[in-house]
Amino acid sequence: VEGHRPVLAVVVEIQQVFHHCSKAFLRAQLWQPETWGPEAVPSRARIAGALERPDETLDDLQRYYGSSYAAGLYPTG
Repeated sequence: VEGHRPVLAVVVEIQQVFHHCSKAFLRAQLWQPETWGPEAVPSRARIAGALERPDETLDDLQRYYGSSYAAGLYPTG
């Protein structure tokens, strides 16, 4: 993104795929992000609270993973 290589990547291995009618995918608008609800994907803070930092409040995690965290994604230098 923006000329930066990721520090970490997630590799997903598919073991089984169930093919469905392509018209159903079009009707469902699966590949159109503008149709997804705002809570379709949990925030970084929610994921951290559920998996990594269960003792911290969601408010604290949202502050930590907020704009200052995003600003550090692509450090200069």
